[in-house]
Amino acid sequence: AFTLFCGLGIYNVINFDRLLKANNAQKVVLEILSYHASASKDEVSIIERKEIPSSMSLNIASYEFADHTLDRDQTVLATIRMFLDLDLVNKFRIDFQTLIRWSITVRKNYRDVMYHNWRHGFNVAQMMFAMLTSGGMSQQFTDLETLALLVGSLCHDIDHRGTTNQFQKLSDSPLANLYSTSFMEYHHFNHFLTISQVDGNNIFKSLNEEEYSQFLELTKTTILATDLALYFKHKGNFSKLASDPSTNWEVEDNRILLRSMMITGCDLSAITKPWEVQRMVAEKIASEFFNQGDIERDMFGHTPMYMMDRSKRDELPKMQVDFIDNICMELYESLEKANPLFRPLLDGCLSNRRNWSNLCERRTSFADISSANITLTSINTTRLSEMQCDEDSQIKCPPSNENLPENGQFDVRFTKWT
Repeated sequence: AFTLFCGLGIYNVINFDRLLKANNAQKVVLEILSYHASASKDEVSIIERKEIPSSMSLNIASYEFADHTLDRDQTVLATIRMFLDLDLVNKFRIDFQTLIRWSITVRKNYRDVMYHNWRHGFNVAQMMFAMLTSGGMSQQFTDLETLALLVGSLCHDIDHRGTTNQFQKLSDSPLANLYSTSFMEYHHFNHFLTISQVDGNNIFKSLNEEEYSQFLELTKTTILATDLALYFKHKGNFSKLASDPSTNWEVEDNRILLRSMMITGCDLSAITKPWEVQRMVAEKIASEFFNQGDIERDMFGHTPMYMMDRSKRDELPKMQVDFIDNICMELYESLEKANPLFRPLLDGCLSNRRNWSNLCERRTSFADISSANITLTSINTTRLSEMQCDEDSQIKCPPSNENLPENGQFDVRFTKWT
């Protein structure tokens, strides 16, 4: 009798846990359905009638790309161009109208929040496209990996609410109760699955069962890697691998790590952009963080963490310098060691650190950042010797140009690629 009692107790606990998860899943689905919609026939027709611009005219293969020159429909056209130039439409026999509908649906399923909106998803995909093309990585990855990297980049923040994983936990949101970790990232992946399975949106239907299973795992890994908690967990190992010329990137674990660090580099790549782009993006991110801080103050009655505390907004330049020093610099140094063609990303990061340090030293207020008259730095690999080290701002000196080829260009040095 006692054994039976214990068994029933365990059974009830398991069923309750399943019921709780199902209930939370239902809440999330209902919330999504109340907010989102798929692409309409009219929206698809508008894009169908437009000419797809070339990559060169769109500048999407450039590490310095800025999206503000494109309107919403042009971002969809640029997305389609990425699929075309990577030959994914041909290799995976993707129906063109379905690709248009899927692309518009992805755009519509990003919420209109301050920063983590469609523009951010598109920009992350653009940087991945630049890494795959200008960085030569499409030649190193399989077709499925390339597809997963582009799709994962586009969808990595889909249905983002403008709040962090920590906020989901603090607010006891349905997402926090549905997943055990990386709440938002798992939600982004599952939401990508949801919209891709809707009739007329399945751009993956030509994949056989094995290919589709591999693709989903690759895409899941890509999206989950955007959780910075995972970056901190693995960055040391990646740094060691990238610093070792004998590293074999064909080893599966090394390959997974490389893809993960690439998507993280894309996710944070606003820090590498020309100053005006970086400044505007930093202000948007800060505003989104401050909004979360305001909500936390109202909901929980506590002072939010430093970077989300609106009363600290005038310290944004210092926050940016800390962000670069604690997260970005090591990432882009390691990526450049893994592939010297990624050097412009490190150069841009160094350049923006100098600019933020300049504003920090001048104690520039948040309101005055956009109009601050500072001497901008612009670093590129063809004139590294012109760099001056600023000991006061503790900027790391980039390597001298004595080891660069005369034309300032690098060859990819994946010594163990086959």
